[in-house]
Amino acid sequence: MAYELKDLNQSARLSLSFFLLAIVIGTVSALIMLGLLLTHQESGFAVPSVENIKIKYHYPQLVSAMKTSMNQYVADEADIEAVSKWISAGKTEAEYKKTIAPIMSTACVSCHNPTSTMSGAMPGLPLTTYKEVVKYTVAGYSWVKMAKQAHVHLFGIGTFLVLVTFIFAFTSFRPWFRSLAITVTWIALILDVLCWWLTKYELSFAYVIVGAGATMSGGAIGMCVLSILDLWITVPLLSQPKPSAPETAGIDR
Repeated sequence: MAYELKDLNQSARLSLSFFLLAIVIGTVSALIMLGLLLTHQESGFAVPSVENIKIKYHYPQLVSAMKTSMNQYVADEADIEAVSKWISAGKTEAEYKKTIAPIMSTACVSCHNPTSTMSGAMPGLPLTTYKEVVKYTVAGYSWVKMAKQAHVHLFGIGTFLVLVTFIFAFTSFRPWFRSLAITVTWIALILDVLCWWLTKYELSFAYVIVGAGATMSGGAIGMCVLSILDLWITVPLLSQPKPSAPETAGIDR
């Protein structure tokens, strides 16, 4: 006998409904936070662009900061381009002293030095010498930071996603639809994180991050909403038709 969500008692259905609603609100909140962090806006629902993704996962940390959070302190866009070209050309110390050190002195050193007393100073992240600056010129996140972010992301989202997909598996929707939604959402999660690493070396994977992230979020929210509906009502277009009761054959006497 196949069991469905509708077979649960009212208390159990209420419990699952509120759990799924909490997941929807949490996922939307996470999307708002991610959008604001990537676009560096302060409020609203900001949609990150592919360029925002490239900056986060491909550009060197120094260039990324100069384009985003520290952009207001950079004197000229040409300075960012000069730093980017210096890194691409091999980040030699001679070129650093000639071109990059003056930029750092003008735009960064007032806050990024061990003795800074500026408001918002970052003495723990100094940019006063060649050796200090060159630490932040590797493309994308460091391997340690990337591994930390990836495993936390997979463990965290994977934990709630397995619960959401397991609940969705017991809805009354057509089997092919349930299997498709579950498979696509899990593949999107794995592709999203995998392409964080790949974008570090190839910019085109940034487009996959955008698509996979949207698919995973949309899939999770969609399954939550549909599961809540299925707990209380029937959705005719997606629900599996109930088998008709067998007719009782007449008996001749």
